[in-house]
Amino acid sequence: MLFKQYQHEEGNCLSYLIGCTKKEVAAVIDAQYDIQPYLHFAKEKNLRITHIFETHAQADHISGAKKLADAMGGNIYLHSSTQAGFPFQKLNENDVLEVGNIQLKILHTPGHTKDSISILVTDTTRGNEPWLVLTGDTLFVGDTGRPDLDGSAEDLYESVFHKLLKLPDIVELYPTHYAGSVCGKAMSPKPSSTIGFERKYNPALQFKSKKEFVDFALADLPVQPPRFQKVRQFNLGFLKEPPIEKTYATSELQISVEELKRKLDSKENIFLLDVREQWEYQQTNLGGKLIPLGQLQKKLNELDKSKEIIVLCQTGSRSQRATEFLYESGFQNVKNLIGGIDAWIKKV
Repeated sequence: MLFKQYQHEEGNCLSYLIGCTKKEVAAVIDAQYDIQPYLHFAKEKNLRITHIFETHAQADHISGAKKLADAMGGNIYLHSSTQAGFPFQKLNENDVLEVGNIQLKILHTPGHTKDSISILVTDTTRGNEPWLVLTGDTLFVGDTGRPDLDGSAEDLYESVFHKLLKLPDIVELYPTHYAGSVCGKAMSPKPSSTIGFERKYNPALQFKSKKEFVDFALADLPVQPPRFQKVRQFNLGFLKEPPIEKTYATSELQISVEELKRKLDSKENIFLLDVREQWEYQQTNLGGKLIPLGQLQKKLNELDKSKEIIVLCQTGSRSQRATEFLYESGFQNVKNLIGGIDAWIKKV
């Protein structure tokens, strides 16, 4: 079995390609809009992409599922509860699909969204027990998915505790996001784990009752992704063009490291906002106010609108989303630091 994980800095997303070299077929899970990496790898390994899975209707990034299906002729697979504007194969609980010698078993795991699925993967050339599970936005490393976009915290509890945590400890866990995504609130930067490790150390899984978990899952939720309803509508085939049009030019909401240094040196009236996590801030910072991205929506009153707000994170990805959110929330004088702390360290 070939197994390839793709990390996408924009949106802090993860996607996957699973291939059977003997039968020369492959599946792609949660494809990004730029499908060239999947096409290139498949051509390099002489694979046909026959199965294209979406673990749910995405709201935080543009999906490449339809583009990939058009390019390769493969089928798109979604849960049967999904309503879409294009043809797809319907999936239900305990369905088993074969991709060459690889078996993919479907678990319906609603909670983040109603149509969320997890995919249990078995390499039959090695054994009959599952090797790994692709958990989409249901269970992350160090966190669970947020239930407030199109889901239910009660359903999330059932999916996590009564399905995913019933799997053996040795099963590897691969989610669709890592730290910095707005689809969770405290996920780890590590892009994979095991069921056993998460069972023992994931803070979201330590509660003894359903009520405790539900209260935790609904507390301190991240800001909702900008235009998330339009993104979801495009991903489901109900919009012809990606919802990338904006009432402002993205370039107008950017500031370079050099320009920020000039402003700091001249003591201009600016407000630095750091949207990273506490552990990142402790390692290195520019002295700005720390409000992690996941807490920004509830702490807008802590921002100084009388000053120009410069938003920063490690690489500029999270801060870009924070900048767009603030602008669309009425903060007209806000800019994202291009390249983030990493660029600052390199250039200053």
